[in-house]
Amino acid sequence: MTLQKNRPSGSAAHWDDVEIGDAVHLHRGGRLEHAGLVDNRTPDGDVVWVLSDGGHRQLFHVADGFELSVADPGGAGHAGN
Repeated sequence: MTLQKNRPSGSAAHWDDVEIGDAVHLHRGGRLEHAGLVDNRTPDGDVVWVLSDGGHRQLFHVADGFELSVADPGGAGHAGN
């Protein structure tokens, strides 16, 4: 699957739709916990590595309980990483 680039920012994404370089937000319990750019991902989309503005790279698994959404690229790094 490929990411639909015309999808509105802030919309929920299937993890296998996200591409390297996409700005994403990761919410859990309705709270924004992480934001940044997808640095890498597994082919099945079960795992993504997100690089925050501060250069912190973190791995997330689809089963970790996060909702991943495509973000506005200008606001990608504004979470408490």
